[in-house]
Amino acid sequence: MKRSLTILTAVTLALATVSSARAGDREWATAGKILAGAVVGATLVAALQPVPVCATPPVVVAPPPPPVVVTPAPVAVAPPPVVVAPPPVVVAPAPVVVRPRPVVMAPAPRAVVHVRVARPVRLHGHCR
Repeated sequence: MKRSLTILTAVTLALATVSSARAGDREWATAGKILAGAVVGATLVAALQPVPVCATPPVVVAPPPPPVVVTPAPVAVAPPPVVVAPPPVVVAPAPVVVRPRPVVMAPAPRAVVHVRVARPVRLHGHCR
């Protein structure tokens, strides 16, 4: 807004100092003077303005945080246990052969009794 007012004031002053122009009498020269005055006025206004003061806080650039390294936990992949069962061992007891005692057919033992026979005593000629 200030700039617009300054330019308008400069143009007005430039026009006020110009002598009256007649139609057909150096129109282009008059137009050039007006434009030159407007450019000079705008340049002066821009040069005389104070430097704007920034009320914003300064921008602080922090270094980026260190990268986060995520290492996955080791996964123990073990094959399923292989169960090798030995073939069953069949232990058979030794065969027991039962034989009855042999029957021996033998004649019954004879008892040999030696009997001593005494001679008969003869008594008076009689035997008893």
